[in-house]
Amino acid sequence: MPKPTMTDNNALSTASSLVVVPHGTDRIAEGRRRASALLARSPQEEDLVSRGVHADLIELSAPEGKERIGIAQVREVIHQAQFAPTQAHQKVCLLPRAEQLTMEAANALLKVLEEPPRGLVFLFLVENPGDLLATIVSRSQVVRVVPTIDSNSVSRLISAGYEEIEANYLVEIVESEAELERFIAHPINLARARKDADQVIAEATGPELISLSIGDDPIVRREAATGLVLRLTRGDRELAVAASIAIARAGREAAACLLGQLLAISFSALREGVELEGKAHTNLTGLAAIAPERWGATCQRIQRAQRALDRYTFLDGVFLSLFLSVVRGDDG
Repeated sequence: MPKPTMTDNNALSTASSLVVVPHGTDRIAEGRRRASALLARSPQEEDLVSRGVHADLIELSAPEGKERIGIAQVREVIHQAQFAPTQAHQKVCLLPRAEQLTMEAANALLKVLEEPPRGLVFLFLVENPGDLLATIVSRSQVVRVVPTIDSNSVSRLISAGYEEIEANYLVEIVESEAELERFIAHPINLARARKDADQVIAEATGPELISLSIGDDPIVRREAATGLVLRLTRGDRELAVAASIAIARAGREAAACLLGQLLAISFSALREGVELEGKAHTNLTGLAAIAPERWGATCQRIQRAQRALDRYTFLDGVFLSLFLSVVRGDDG
């Protein structure tokens, strides 16, 4: 299930990294795993980090019985940062639930990020970057964690009765292991499901199309996102405006998911278009009828929108700019 994103642990060497995690993630385990990549040099040290007892790991969470991280705790972190690491070459301050910071505590951390102590790295974990101060987000390297699908998913789907091409399609569109398991436990007629989805999408208004493209049905979700791209590339300015308003109302998490869908669709269309170049073909329709150069520019525009979203830009502005540029066919 290819989803273009930045997930390389080696990137977590800057003073501050913001790790955007899916809903339901075990944030302590995920944070410690990433901290281990920065601190541990042996299996023994990896074990210490995984248990949260490594000497150079500072975990900052709300005190027991409270819901917020206060400025006193931040000041303690700043105090600890004055001392040199004892086991690793740096210290890591992990905030598994960074949205718990009070405004006062967040502002205190911001001052630290502006002039970070030598040898101290911050790892902020959130589900929604908008839950943090925009200035903290802008000073952090943003890393998105995407749900992973078991490597033998295609084989499992084939065993459930799907053709190989169908299995590859399903693996690409699902967003979680739970969605995949539903297709395995209850096999469907995929061709009929896609045809039914196309019929619904063909009659959908702009807001309805957005609602379908961020819904719970993986097939409808992917086909709706594809329909959205096609209608925009055909110059539907009215749809661009209506869709921008609808996605702004849906919220930042839905917006990030939609951008991921649009980027996967655009990359796939770009790859297919390049493969078709130089070959004899007539009467191309749908995604294949659009020149690869335009898909390349669209991919760049979507990636810029993802970066803008991470920096707490207004949602309607992000998507109106993106959708209108797709309508106009601007250069990337």
